[in-house]
Amino acid sequence: MTELSSTETSPLDTARSLAARWDAQQTGYIRHRAQRFDTIARVVAGVCVDVAEPRILDLAGGTGALALHVLRHVPKARAVVADKDPALLAIADDLAADDPRLQTADVDLARADWSEHPAIASAPFDAIVSSTALHWLQPGDLVDVYRTLPGLLRPGGILLNGDHLSYSAQHEGTLARIALADDAAMQAQTFAGDTDTWDEWWQAVADVPRYAAALQRRSEVWGAELHVAPPKVTLGFHLESLQSAGFVETGTVWQYLDDHVVYGVTAPR
Repeated sequence: MTELSSTETSPLDTARSLAARWDAQQTGYIRHRAQRFDTIARVVAGVCVDVAEPRILDLAGGTGALALHVLRHVPKARAVVADKDPALLAIADDLAADDPRLQTADVDLARADWSEHPAIASAPFDAIVSSTALHWLQPGDLVDVYRTLPGLLRPGGILLNGDHLSYSAQHEGTLARIALADDAAMQAQTFAGDTDTWDEWWQAVADVPRYAAALQRRSEVWGAELHVAPPKVTLGFHLESLQSAGFVETGTVWQYLDDHVVYGVTAPR
């Protein structure tokens, strides 16, 4: 893999390079990631069609990839990228230095007070988005986050969450096998070339002295949680949780095998 040298490139160029490599790496694990992002962005644009300066919140937004994609479709919007990972936020901060529409917020969604962050408490938002992130929450924490979101959205605002919601091996065995085989084929195709794997991408970050302190904090922030995946929950769990949280419209706006974008709309005035 091509190494980055912080002595030869600016912080912005370094962040852009790592962000581009992150996008390529993630596409290896999500076959139609671009379609997922486009769908989310177009729905946000539709919800915000009559809003002069829409406000977007990207939950567990990492480097800000989804937020920036939405901003390309809704150029007059402003977006807050909320995440607990110091290294990903450090990259997002460097990207935000070049885009006044982008802001970051260091928050842990598993904490009850996460929505009190100043960048978030100044709600309401027109749209809240997330991609391949909320599955890292324990099911109970996910429910609590969903219950918080209607209070952060304006009337008629929307939540869009894209993630892998795995088929049940017991009750959906045929499609579970097909989805697993499809994922394996996509990864084999992607990572046979020059695209970073997950571990290679993180090594690229480690090779940049600018992010050394953030990487050290990352280990402290995550602890053992970084290596232990929470229990998986079903599509039905998400939809029922959204309904019980008070969203008046819920469903799936996009799907490819076990890759979904679920949505919830708050009550209009």
